[in-house]
Amino acid sequence: MTSALAPRFARTLLLAIMISIYCATPAAAHTKLASSDPAGGSTSSGAVAAVTLTFTLPVTPLGDTVVIEGPQGIVDAEITQAQDGTAVVATPGQPLTDGSYAVSWTVTAQDGHPLEGTLAFTVAEDATQPGATPGASTDADPPTSHSAHVMGSMQDHETPPFVDAAGRFGNAATLWGWLVAAGGLAFAGLALRGRDLVDVPVVLAGVRWTGALILAGLALRVAARSVTLVNGDIAAAVAPSAVADALAGTTGWVIGLQAAGALAVLAGTGRTVPGSAIAAAGVLSAGAGFVLDGHSNTMEPRWLVLTADIAHLAAAATWLGGVVMLSVVLRRRQQDGRDLDAALMGARFSVIGAVTLAVVGVTGTLLAIAILDRPAQLWETDWGLALLAKVAVVAVVGIVGAYSHFHIVPLLAAATSRRRHGRSSGDALRRSATPETALMIAIVLITGWLVGASTDV
Repeated sequence: MTSALAPRFARTLLLAIMISIYCATPAAAHTKLASSDPAGGSTSSGAVAAVTLTFTLPVTPLGDTVVIEGPQGIVDAEITQAQDGTAVVATPGQPLTDGSYAVSWTVTAQDGHPLEGTLAFTVAEDATQPGATPGASTDADPPTSHSAHVMGSMQDHETPPFVDAAGRFGNAATLWGWLVAAGGLAFAGLALRGRDLVDVPVVLAGVRWTGALILAGLALRVAARSVTLVNGDIAAAVAPSAVADALAGTTGWVIGLQAAGALAVLAGTGRTVPGSAIAAAGVLSAGAGFVLDGHSNTMEPRWLVLTADIAHLAAAATWLGGVVMLSVVLRRRQQDGRDLDAALMGARFSVIGAVTLAVVGVTGTLLAIAILDRPAQLWETDWGLALLAKVAVVAVVGIVGAYSHFHIVPLLAAATSRRRHGRSSGDALRRSATPETALMIAIVLITGWLVGASTDV
């Protein structure tokens, strides 16, 4: 691939990724409704004292949680939880008697994703009624609908497609901002030494403004989540109760940690690495939010998955943020008319990039094994195909990085020894960093979709 084709290819791939994410089907989280009593589609032969929904993992009540609608309208019911949070019980003031009933439910999974669904059943106290069995219910398999965004046939408003896309791009913006912030601090501390220290303020200025990007992404994410939970009613989404529902469960902790971290990055980034200690603490706070979010928060063995997740995030940030800041430094040097002089900086980061890329590959594999129930999900589901696409883009970035490591960096070292190709080698390193950055944006966009999607889609 020539230097002229590389940026064009990266931009085209990035555009394709953005379109794919926008058009992708909304998805549910890992937690699912395992069973209900009465079962969906069943006919009970006696009065029903309570409706019990049992999930595969513990859930948090969201909004009204369970709404029962019968022949006389909405039925008042007390909502409680049982079985260590995996069961939600709706107990009506009076047992449900003859008639057809529709139940809609909304909860939040452990990883912060909202889940919704509907089911219907019939109560026929006359044991002789066809299809009714005394003391039991028929058709025990519930035809439920559980989706992070759709309430089946009971929804009053359809959530506009752009709302789901906005939420996904909010996730991606937050992730990109954090990765660049963490990686930028690492790059300033590890790759900029000696005479390269003059560029530390340039890198830290970029780090500071990632805090604003993280906050913007969080606002977009909360807004989209609130609109989704009220089934597309944008006017109702701004109500305090809707916003509170959007922050229910672990989502409140995730958003809170990330927002606090973003504010610390904005206010605490100085002109030197030691003077940016508050920003570093903010990066750790926001990173903790990412660890609490997503599929890895519900996988077992917990200690192994969390360790792999933390290592994956740290390595990805060091790698991605380093590439971005390398491009920023070289571009600033070119704009200022300075000698690019990137030999030592390029050599240092080349080693860092190789190590972090290896860590990203190993930990990413471990996380995929933990999340996927079976290998066939890689090619049978949207989630698996998106993961394969991410791996392919990472591989392309790795090839570009290998080219820089084995070809451009030696030329830079030769130029430092005053043998040849000083400025042209520096230009080549800058040009290779530009498509790498574009490809990494594509990686983050895919990752933002993977965090909010189900492996069953």
